[in-house]
Amino acid sequence: MASKALALAATVMMSAAFTACSKDSDNDNGGGTPEPEPKGTLTVNGVDTPIRMAEYLKESDGEYYLYLYFANDRKGRVKFELNKNLHMNGNSINLSKTEEWHSDGFYWKIDYTDSNNKDLIHASGSYHFPKLFEAGTLTVASDIDGTLNIKLENGSIVGTDGNTYTIALNYNGPVTNKNV
Repeated sequence: MASKALALAATVMMSAAFTACSKDSDNDNGGGTPEPEPKGTLTVNGVDTPIRMAEYLKESDGEYYLYLYFANDRKGRVKFELNKNLHMNGNSINLSKTEEWHSDGFYWKIDYTDSNNKDLIHASGSYHFPKLFEAGTLTVASDIDGTLNIKLENGSIVGTDGNTYTIALNYNGPVTNKNV
């Protein structure tokens, strides 16, 4: 009887050992480089998508393109065109209003491309060619060579397909130079 109990205990322990050695995560990008841990979330029409990385390109003095990506393949993203002095100073920007005329460079611009590479949202506060949100605010604070803190709240906009989208975004994490 003791030998049967010992055999049963050994079987249970072996099963537990094999189970413990199984793969914990399927987050390996198809066997390639693992996806970075999310540092933020994009919410479109109530559906959350993790934001995994941020990059920037410096266009000219104070002019930046910011890219927030959902995966290593960079297919899905939110792209911002912003002026460091006007838009990246921690002040809230009303996305339903056209910016006043200025000669300091970029007017704010936001583009959203889903993970199927479909362009769904193009928005701009340009004095010359506005495409505004119906509602929403954008707040950006960044030292651009380190940490990016960006928040889009209560956004509502008619997309490129004629549908209305509600959108919110929150990212607080590292940002790297896309040129490097």
